Amino acid sequence: MHKVKNIVIACDYAYIEGGAAKVAIQTAVLLSRNTDCHVFFIGGSGEACRELRNSNVTCVLFRLPDLLQNPSKTDAFIHGIYNRTVYRKATELYRTLNPTETVLHVHTWTKVLTSAVFKAASDCGIRIFLTLHDYFLACPNGGCYNYVQRKICKLQPMSMQCVLCNCDSRNYVYKIWRCLRQARQNRVLRRLDIRYIFISAFQREQLKRRGVSGTREYYVRNPVPVGDRYRVKAEENELFLFAGRVTQEKGADLFCEAVTRAGVKAAVLGDGAMLEDLKKKNPSVFFPGWQSSEQMQEWKKQARCYIFPSVWYEGSPLTVPEMQAFGVPCIVTDCSSAKDTVTDGENGFVVGAEISTLEETVRKMSDDTVVKAMSVATYNRFDEEGCSSETYIKQLTKVYEEG
Repeated sequence: MHKVKNIVIACDYAYIEGGAAKVAIQTAVLLSRNTDCHVFFIGGSGEACRELRNSNVTCVLFRLPDLLQNPSKTDAFIHGIYNRTVYRKATELYRTLNPTETVLHVHTWTKVLTSAVFKAASDCGIRIFLTLHDYFLACPNGGCYNYVQRKICKLQPMSMQCVLCNCDSRNYVYKIWRCLRQARQNRVLRRLDIRYIFISAFQREQLKRRGVSGTREYYVRNPVPVGDRYRVKAEENELFLFAGRVTQEKGADLFCEAVTRAGVKAAVLGDGAMLEDLKKKNPSVFFPGWQSSEQMQEWKKQARCYIFPSVWYEGSPLTVPEMQAFGVPCIVTDCSSAKDTVTDGENGFVVGAEISTLEETVRKMSDDTVVKAMSVATYNRFDEEGCSSETYIKQLTKVYEEG
């Protein structure tokens, strides 16, 4: 057992840029409130968000551009593979801390921090934990997904077949750069003693198939703080919801075409590359844009069903349990880890990622009796204790002490 006094949470962003950043920030804030440890937050890019500013967390902001924000393509190319500035700045922090009493917990690193944030900790004798929100530890594009062929990739990551395959969402040149980054990352990380924290059984299985394994592995599900719960009377509502990045891999186009064909009332909550195109093609669908956490609460009250139509694996989406906590039935695709919390036909439906199948399932939700039964089952089956912040912090501190 290790006595932990200092916890360093590391994330590419110091603001809520996506689900992984949201969990990283929640983790830092919850640890600062519920433990006696001194909690630090390394933010690679941006200013500290409101949640961090209003907490006892010590923010260490590098204020570096991420890959897309960097005005210099040459600088992005070089520092996106391995950022020596990150190594220097991280080392400055780590050297102020007693290594035997300190842990580093990384959530994201591929957009800003690079593998340098790990290397600096290892060189300073600090134990390292990594929550695997995605598949970047194995796959160059992070999704085990072929964006060109629009299908899940079964190739062995970094094999010759993988390197030669044009699977990137941008172009093949970018894929080659990703492979260079992956090669450098593998050379750094595979020499380090990193404790892996998996967030879903499905995700763990997919990563292990692709060669990710460690001497110390843990399972800690993401927290889903829900506040005062109540059952949304979904059977009295009409609205079918999609929330997230409006991109192809998230199934935004699949959602829009299925609900349009089914002739139901629907809304897409989010922003992304496909937004304007989908607006033109689906005039009957409402597109209010990105919504804050407070606004999402209001949308839940109007929901008949939440659809998670992702066509790739995902890590462990937060939106599904956030909806389930309030009794909103969910339709999820069978290729994503979202299916871990859905029993087909009981608290929702698990379907193939095809328009015809999704349309047919949406039509099933026109029956108020079916929707009510699913809503009640969804609400009653939600594991409030297992998803609570208290349980999350207990499990995490135990991992830190044992690892």
